[in-house]
Amino acid sequence: LAQASALAHAHRTLEAIAPFVITPPSCIAPMSEMVRTADVEEAAAAQATLSPLLADEDAPPSGGAGRGRRPRLLKVGAVGASVFGAVALARYTLHGPAAAAGGADGMVQLDGAPAAPCAAEGGDCHVSKCCLDWGKNGMQCWAKNKDWAQCSTNTTCQKGVHPGETHGWYDQYGKFRLDEWSCEKLGERSKADCASYEKDDDCPSDRCEWFFTKKCMPKCSKFPSKESCPATHCVWNGAKCEMDTCSAPGEDCTHTKCCSLGRGAGGQQCFAKMKYWATCMDYCDSNTTNKGWSCEKLGERTPIPAPCSWAGKDCSKTHCCGNQGFSCVVKDDTYTGCVQTAQHSTWVDMPVKLPDGWDGTVLGRWATEHAVPPAAEGAPLAGGSLFCFMAVLPDSPEVSFMEVAKKNRQGIFGCNDSLVLNSWKSSAAGWDTGEATLVNTAVFFKVWDQVREDGRYLRHDWVVKADADCAFLPDRLRNHLWGLRVPAGAAVYIKNTNADAGLSNGQFLGAIEIFSKNAVETYFDNAEGCQKSMGENSGEDGFFKGCMDALGVGFMSDGMILKPDYASSYCLHGEHVAFHPLKDAAVLQNCYNAALGKEIDWSHNTAPGAPIR
Repeated sequence: LAQASALAHAHRTLEAIAPFVITPPSCIAPMSEMVRTADVEEAAAAQATLSPLLADEDAPPSGGAGRGRRPRLLKVGAVGASVFGAVALARYTLHGPAAAAGGADGMVQLDGAPAAPCAAEGGDCHVSKCCLDWGKNGMQCWAKNKDWAQCSTNTTCQKGVHPGETHGWYDQYGKFRLDEWSCEKLGERSKADCASYEKDDDCPSDRCEWFFTKKCMPKCSKFPSKESCPATHCVWNGAKCEMDTCSAPGEDCTHTKCCSLGRGAGGQQCFAKMKYWATCMDYCDSNTTNKGWSCEKLGERTPIPAPCSWAGKDCSKTHCCGNQGFSCVVKDDTYTGCVQTAQHSTWVDMPVKLPDGWDGTVLGRWATEHAVPPAAEGAPLAGGSLFCFMAVLPDSPEVSFMEVAKKNRQGIFGCNDSLVLNSWKSSAAGWDTGEATLVNTAVFFKVWDQVREDGRYLRHDWVVKADADCAFLPDRLRNHLWGLRVPAGAAVYIKNTNADAGLSNGQFLGAIEIFSKNAVETYFDNAEGCQKSMGENSGEDGFFKGCMDALGVGFMSDGMILKPDYASSYCLHGEHVAFHPLKDAAVLQNCYNAALGKEIDWSHNTAPGAPIR
């Protein structure tokens, strides 16, 4: 059974590695070297499945079942050879070669294998033979057998079967035996955890450092990679892990006077509550949200940088470009920049030849849209507070549309906070491939600048821009956003229609634009780069989608948010959030009546002159 269990393990391993492992048929693994521990049910099932692969070389001699018996061998052949390859890898994975001495960074390097991390309390340390610094007295790696060892704060280990043991193996007589602990010490006992030292003078400088939060913390330089660099007090600078000199949200920033981009405070400002306490926040108002605070600004706000470089700019550090069709290419030993390598469109990319004299090595391509997955069960979600605004052209029908929404306390007036801005005629009046997208990008650059200057958006979770001729129901939007399970703090925009992507700006139409606060902050910090690099010819919604994609802002999709149609009768459909275009005040009112269960005037189902579908 033990042999069969080992082969079952080998088969499972083989399923994963078979395409990559080639083993000569002459390589046969003795069963005596395989892992013998087994779960009873797994072993029985494995024996039934794999018995055709096993062959006795000799029957057990008299004088004791199994004594003097030769190890069972796999039948020579393609199957046996392949299983051996899996078994060999399984044995390497389970046992590993002799471990080298542990490094101060909590990693142990194995011959021919990646570094194995030192284990936490209760973790397996049979490969690394080291434990993390822990508590006031450190931990010891105690061996159970050759396949398992455990880090413990105990100073002694009792040999034999430990209470509560359930794992074991079958001996050659078919008797199930519980695993016994050898209690061999593997490696040296780890040292006390840095956090156990309460004074600066006691904090050991060889492996710890005194953080500005008045805590002794592990020395950042001991962590060799971005993944291992702890966000508790360190940041990765692109080449190494180093102590953060700025504060994370919730930490006192009275002395640092800056907020940490690498530890979650991008876009935040250090605000003082009193003389001896300040912290990083998006917004501070001593009259409303932060009564009792001085809200004095300490230092400068931390901007959120663009992850990629713009067209014609150096990209030697970013290795990506924000403009579609541009790649990060090496020119020579002195310059690497974003240069056009393709004529990009919705359907096809046509190659563009590099300028003469360029080396041509491509380090990365342009940024593309990416989906943000829903938050996992139990993970924090984005809130539902809405800041909504619209731009209205004075002395136009848009004023009456705004008044309809205000009277019904719907549209932007049903949000937690709202702003009405004056617009003006755009320099162009053509329609692009998105049916409802007026080429008015330059106008909305200035409108969004006013939103930034107003600043109230920082108090809320979402920023919503709605056109005046768009009937919009905020309570429905909140329900839709909750249904998406947007992760807290995520920078996202919402794709709002199920229309064909090629005809709807990638399913993001400008009648109602929905952004998380972090997405808007990212745009404001990089608006100049987007505007200069992308221009004004793509329409408002085309510009904002392209800019958000270039800045690494992800999307989530809810194609039922917007119903693009001229008829107010569609407002009876409760699954939609917004309806557009409704270019008549009576039609807009009729839509709200339908959505709110009031009497409907069917004589005002569509605006005069609206196309009939």
